[in-house]
Amino acid sequence: MRSPRATRRLSAALLGTAVAAGLLAAGTVPASAAPRHRAAVPLVPAPLPQGDPLAVEVLALTNQARAAAGCAPLAVADPLVAAAIEHSGEMAATASLTHTGPDGSTPRTRLAALGVVPRRSAENVAVGAFTPRSLVDAWLASPGHRRNLLDCRLGFVGIARQDVAGGAYWTQVMAAA
Repeated sequence: MRSPRATRRLSAALLGTAVAAGLLAAGTVPASAAPRHRAAVPLVPAPLPQGDPLAVEVLALTNQARAAAGCAPLAVADPLVAAAIEHSGEMAATASLTHTGPDGSTPRTRLAALGVVPRRSAENVAVGAFTPRSLVDAWLASPGHRRNLLDCRLGFVGIARQDVAGGAYWTQVMAAA
């Protein structure tokens, strides 16, 4: 029997590959929007699912860009991976590229539903026929995405994608513990 962590990793690994085109805006939630209590679920480093080589490469390229900007690398945190998987699936199911879930959820409320209340969080989303390099390059070319990727106050990340006919929805959730 698989542990919940192994199940989440397997779920992330089975999401498929990116094969469509397009990119939209990034969303950042400032600390002022956070509830006044600390996270019930701590953010701790965990390995990104090795069965998803494209997500692993997106993480490596993200961390290369962060290093060039003087930021520490992002560490994967399981709750952020779970949030990214959920949001990529929601976007694919509704064929919409958005930071608001079909239930009205926001990046911060999706994290809170998983028991995580970070000091700061950010979310990048995309849909498209991206290689890992072209995805990270597109995010870096967009002011909102770039600000999120290069925010040195963020230390953790979850990355997921969901394939659909003719495309893939990507979500990158970042947070500070």
